[in-house]
Amino acid sequence: MHNCPKLRLTCEGCVVSASPVPWVVEWVNQFVSNEATSERVDWWVDRTVRGIQEEVPEVALRPGLAQQLDEAVRENWLSFLRQLPRSRMEFVFVPGAERIARESAQTALPLEALNRIYRIAQQSTWSYVTDLVGSVDDSRAERADLLIFLWERASAWIDRAINETSRVYHESRRRIDISRNALWLEAVTRILAGEALDSRWISSELGGYSLSGHHTAFVLATDDQEADTESLEESYRHLAGELRLSQPLVVRPGGRRLWMWAATTRPLSVDAHDVSMDGPMRSIRVAVGPSRPGRSGFVSSHNQSLRMLNVLHPDKRGLFLYSRYELLALLGCDEEVDGFVRRTLGDLLNPEEHEARLRQTVATYLALDGSADRTAAALSVHRNTVRYRLQQAGALLGDRLSVTSSDVALALMHLDLCHAGRLAERPGA
Repeated sequence: MHNCPKLRLTCEGCVVSASPVPWVVEWVNQFVSNEATSERVDWWVDRTVRGIQEEVPEVALRPGLAQQLDEAVRENWLSFLRQLPRSRMEFVFVPGAERIARESAQTALPLEALNRIYRIAQQSTWSYVTDLVGSVDDSRAERADLLIFLWERASAWIDRAINETSRVYHESRRRIDISRNALWLEAVTRILAGEALDSRWISSELGGYSLSGHHTAFVLATDDQEADTESLEESYRHLAGELRLSQPLVVRPGGRRLWMWAATTRPLSVDAHDVSMDGPMRSIRVAVGPSRPGRSGFVSSHNQSLRMLNVLHPDKRGLFLYSRYELLALLGCDEEVDGFVRRTLGDLLNPEEHEARLRQTVATYLALDGSADRTAAALSVHRNTVRYRLQQAGALLGDRLSVTSSDVALALMHLDLCHAGRLAERPGA
């Protein structure tokens, strides 16, 4: 049984290895002594950087990145060599690597490209070390001991470097996003306030978003206490993808809301059925303004999407179009409108399950243009059941209104959207 070294990571990121066999220690010390010379380090850096540039073409497209990469590879290699012989390896995230992570975030170099750089460096290291170990000629030597020792330490070092790079990269992106959002929110606030701003200045401030063409505003909101900015952003990306929106303008006004505009050459047609409300959209309600032209359209679409959102009950989920519920949005949700609902629905407003089922049947019947057959299919009941329920609902309404009255339709819609189907008792009743 060979005494293979064991490796574990502590919370400080240290690599701890049990004592290797003596000949491995001797070989590693000699290896470090040889490789730490200026000549060998230069050779190693040149070899590794050339391999990276061949496999990661993005390096050549970023001015100065090749030079920074040269410095970071040198610092990393020397740091690794200093730690390699120690019984306790302390990972060091070298300044050059941190600088590349931050500047990559600032220049939008994908994090995936940085990860590829590390993996190529890892492959280069392993290829070189494997060749060296293969040339070992020592009667004491069991090469597996040495290979395991080197592989564990090199892999742990690279993995930690990737983790640290990812942390620095995301933190830099977050700061950039916060700064950009502050600029965009200020510009958008001034546009919504009606300030006479130069169109070219607006486009420059908003990252190229143009106020020409048509604009459709979206407001995403959630009352989920566990929701954060990232979950809202995941929702907007899902929504933009489902509707095939190209580079929408997205602003975070604070709280659990997100504003979005889509600019199109023609009016954008949005159908609630076009968007899957699964996954990231499950806890979100989205109010959509009408598609309107020019700067005034940018403002009015947003204002109308807010009107739509303001009448939605917090429990509602899905996509709600101002164009479909315009009258409801204009009426708003106050005690006077609730009084109209109570007077219109009368006993049909009772909170019992029976009346709730009748209201559902009437609302579905009205939404399907008065088709008993389609209503029966939608509710999975017989058409005669639909007709019977309509008769019962009519009886509860009395002689004042029929189930097909526009007042009944409006009252049922308000009850559903603004109160999630349950209207509280009148104050003082």
